[in-house]
Amino acid sequence: MTTPNPGPWVNPELQEGEPWKTQDGIVKFIEFPVPKSGMSPRAFHLYWQKHHSPNVMNITSFAQFMRKYNSAHKYPGDPLKLPARYDQAVPFEGAAEVWLNSINEVGDWFSNPVYPGLIQPDELRFISQNGDVEVIIAKEERLYEPDPDMTESLKSKVYLIVNRPAEVDYHAFHAAASNHAKLILKQASLKRWLKKLVLSHKLREPLPFEGFQMSNIDAVLELWFDDLNAAKAFFEDQAFARDIAANETKVFAPGARGLVARTRVVHDEFSFQPSTTQPMPFFWD
Repeated sequence: MTTPNPGPWVNPELQEGEPWKTQDGIVKFIEFPVPKSGMSPRAFHLYWQKHHSPNVMNITSFAQFMRKYNSAHKYPGDPLKLPARYDQAVPFEGAAEVWLNSINEVGDWFSNPVYPGLIQPDELRFISQNGDVEVIIAKEERLYEPDPDMTESLKSKVYLIVNRPAEVDYHAFHAAASNHAKLILKQASLKRWLKKLVLSHKLREPLPFEGFQMSNIDAVLELWFDDLNAAKAFFEDQAFARDIAANETKVFAPGARGLVARTRVVHDEFSFQPSTTQPMPFFWD
């Protein structure tokens, strides 16, 4: 491995109009973790926030590849009830998102001896190993980001995890998904509640390295809100029920899943927002 500390840097402001068409540029590793059997949600989130994430960032030889690292923590008790067509009965307790300079660096990241020596053994202490954790590598389409330095920590975030219909090819699906997200932004009554809108497109396989199997997720629509009240107003808006829901049936396969979480920025080289070094406040059942 030839990458020197602290590693190269790629300008995050360079964006592609149709990012799903190549494997070039910054990629995002998204993991939806499930707690180890017998571990309470509270213990899981404390371990993730207070032990695992800080230690990962303190290991420079491993963290040098990570341009940004967010952890999103599921709200206890699902206080935001999404429309019934989104399955909220998912086992995930959140989402871990890591941005790397390129797909080639993903292989270097995992082949770093620190991963099997320290990182992976620590994951065994709190993350399920029963095959229920889901992971993809994606490229972002940042469709609405009025403030690139927005403080993301403590913002509410809704992940809509979707798949392409079996009869639709890869490029047609991602183009349609992109247009669907843009349709949301055309509704003024919906856009006013959003702080940010991102569509993460799963990279087309095969990947340029071996030993990594992505989950059956084709795209993740990521909607950011100030709080749960804003998210509730968004999903209860008539424009969403009338226009967006109808278009979803044309674009996505049945069985979309929803996850409502609170975001924490562990590390960020892309903006001037602060990182969060202490656990976020949560109210647990």
